[in-house]
Amino acid sequence: MKFNNKIILAILFFAATVFISCKKEKEEPQKLDEQTSQFNSDANFYKSESDQADNDINNSLSEIPAFGKVRSEASILSSPLCGVTIDSSEISQKILYYNFDGTTPCFSPSRTRSGQIKVQLTEGARWSDSGAVLTLTYVNFKVTRLFDSKSIMFNGVKTLKNLNGNNWLGFLTGTSTLRYQARALNMDVRFDNSWSAVWNAARITEWQYIPAGSSQFIPYSHIKFTASGDTTINGQSNIDSWGVNRFGSSFVTRYYSPLVSNTYCGLWRFTSGELVHNVNSKNYTLTMGVDQTGNPTPYACAYGFKVTWIAANNTVQTIVLSY
Repeated sequence: MKFNNKIILAILFFAATVFISCKKEKEEPQKLDEQTSQFNSDANFYKSESDQADNDINNSLSEIPAFGKVRSEASILSSPLCGVTIDSSEISQKILYYNFDGTTPCFSPSRTRSGQIKVQLTEGARWSDSGAVLTLTYVNFKVTRLFDSKSIMFNGVKTLKNLNGNNWLGFLTGTSTLRYQARALNMDVRFDNSWSAVWNAARITEWQYIPAGSSQFIPYSHIKFTASGDTTINGQSNIDSWGVNRFGSSFVTRYYSPLVSNTYCGLWRFTSGELVHNVNSKNYTLTMGVDQTGNPTPYACAYGFKVTWIAANNTVQTIVLSY
């Protein structure tokens, strides 16, 4: 069986999560390729914008009352975030509303954001405390890419739990890490206001500061990032994501070993880790951090990742793709 180049192009990887959508090869092969490519694009879009919103909120909370510091009498707070105002009128209940204006162009990537994210500290006295939990409620939170006008909209609830507490002094000296547990259940995701999907996620992320001279391969100070799946489904542990894509196909992503990257090579250029994507009972295994021959690289920054699967004739197929 010859390998279809269109399927090769569809198997792209971004961040900690990539999904492969596939139906029986003999049924409408052209439609199969289009669906696979589109599903992968959807997954990348969802993951990147969900993570970006989490990061923006996390970074802005240190200066806000009940989460950090600022005048308690404030009702509308200025925000360092692009195109965002923060309504703190319910701060006494540890609730903030992040309102996105939908018009301000934000870059890296270039996009606009509209809608609202309600942020509530549902456990803990401050977000920086160990065990503190944020509940994020997305209300028509819509991101539109400026270069192609494609959009994604979230409605639903997600929680973030601070596992270690934010010990910034310990973090900067390399003696403590920042660890967060994320949960998103039955998130309604709509693409370009028509196609819909359901996304679930359960993962733990960890951030570690590595001082200069501490690493064998990287002489400079950098941050190490690790992502792990954090739930069990049907006896399978270390599952990161699952749901139903826009084509009605169910998917599950499981980590065999944590994904590891760093700010020196790039957070989305993983140096190690292995995961498997299952869509319609078909598995694709991704091995991170390999050289051009598919072997684990001894160098600081890897060439790419290896994809392995069983073809229709029961032969093992493998391809190495660059980041």
